[in-house]
Amino acid sequence: MRALEKERQGNYRVRSLERALDILDAFSFQNREMSFSELVKKTGLNKTTAKRLISNLASRGYLQKEPSTGHYHLGLRLFELGGIVFSSFSLRRAAASPMSWIQSQTGATVLLGTMMDDQLVYVDKREGRGMIRISSDIGWRRPLHYGMLGMVLMAHLEPGEAKRILEKEPLQPYTPFSITDQNAFSLRLEQIRKDGYVVEREEAVEAVMGIAAPIRDYSRHVIAALGIALPLSRRNDENGVENFVRLLKKACEDISASLGYLGI
Repeated sequence: MRALEKERQGNYRVRSLERALDILDAFSFQNREMSFSELVKKTGLNKTTAKRLISNLASRGYLQKEPSTGHYHLGLRLFELGGIVFSSFSLRRAAASPMSWIQSQTGATVLLGTMMDDQLVYVDKREGRGMIRISSDIGWRRPLHYGMLGMVLMAHLEPGEAKRILEKEPLQPYTPFSITDQNAFSLRLEQIRKDGYVVEREEAVEAVMGIAAPIRDYSRHVIAALGIALPLSRRNDENGVENFVRLLKKACEDISASLGYLGI
């Protein structure tokens, strides 16, 4: 009851987690490396607790021990997480204007997604005009093979990575038109790489057509996908689709250029 009361009051704390965070917070630009004794002194933890927590943090890559000195410094896992946060902010900032532009040009729902922890994560959205609403809000996660964005992202993975992810989370029949055969899906990914975009009709959501293309950064790697979703019956003849593809690729090129990609 006492713990529950504290939680309701907003004072609930996980003591072991707080202590682990105290260890990470002990590092700074002035203290980039510290010995075990220095960490104990700086955090006020007893040696047994500090040793256990430091061992756990090191095993997960949040701390790293220098063999030559025995000193600890922050690990690469924190660098990776920081990179994810930075990329997300940079990506959304670079994509903001092109997303609004293509939404005004097409009236479609515009979705921006990236790969995180082997899943598709939606990082931004512009709602389309009309009655149809796409239920993929910012922060939502889907299997990486889901829909137009997922296929674009998977198409630019190494074949072994794509296979690993499909073994981890097999293809699903989201609609009667979804591809569920792995060989057929692999051929689809190959075609997407060749074309530089994907057009999917009712493979993720019935009565909805999706068109998506890749976004690259300064490293030339595909880091995200941008897509538009619109009712299947709306201007979906070949000329209409070609126009949508042209507009979408222009938006992706603008975003990629803002992220440092040189298309040469």
